[in-house]
Amino acid sequence: MTDQLVTAGIDRCRRAALSVTRPADSGKPPAIARPGTDGTPDSAGPVADLATDGRPVAVEPIRDPSPTLVLSRLWNDRRHGRAALFVVPDRGTAERVEALLAAPAGVRTVDDCGRTFHTGPDRVPLAEGGYAAVPTGTDLRWRESTTARAMSGIRVDADRPALPDEPTTDAGGPWLELLADDDVLVRLDGVGALDCPARERFPYAYARDRDKQIRVVDFAGRPVQRYPGIGAMRDGGFRPVPAPLVPEHMFDAPVDGHWAVVVADEETARP
Repeated sequence: MTDQLVTAGIDRCRRAALSVTRPADSGKPPAIARPGTDGTPDSAGPVADLATDGRPVAVEPIRDPSPTLVLSRLWNDRRHGRAALFVVPDRGTAERVEALLAAPAGVRTVDDCGRTFHTGPDRVPLAEGGYAAVPTGTDLRWRESTTARAMSGIRVDADRPALPDEPTTDAGGPWLELLADDDVLVRLDGVGALDCPARERFPYAYARDRDKQIRVVDFAGRPVQRYPGIGAMRDGGFRPVPAPLVPEHMFDAPVDGHWAVVVADEETARP
């Protein structure tokens, strides 16, 4: 199926009078199109529009458009000066990609308080070393918020002292909150605070010791339990905190006009 999508993407590029090469480097897109010196596009459309300023166009076959996959491919192409042509098998898949990249690109939802983010494959590194952890069994969600209500949820501990620098108002922009189901579990001072926050911001943390064991501690660094691996840690009731996919951490400029979606078996498609 992937080869069929690549072939369909190459055909669409050639019909737009672009010349196509197939890089041998597996780290590059399976095909890259560039404006040709000969030929006239058979019609105007999203493929021709991507190359109007002379930039290369990467053919990106997508069967399962997870946020991580789509955003990482667009980020890689944007970083290398390419536009991304996502080639998908059907209209339903095209609509999923289009919804993900529609303005504001790369976020789940937007409301009056701010954005709700998709989660990615990365973990949240902590200033003291190791990574943030939370109890298993809850649906985690990262969102921005300007709400001034008190924190709630399983992070609160009777022994935990109030932090003098803990955000208590919405001054300076929206907070970044981690919700467990519908309870606020963690509150950080905006998306910039994801860069190695303090361990005390999270209920638990974990790190791999020299003996390869996974050591779980609480927010104050007190030992909780040790496990032979991440799987055992999950079975024991703790899970890593997935970092949110924050568009401005991935893209240093707008991505509008740098992507399009085409359906392999359609004669026309919309960006």
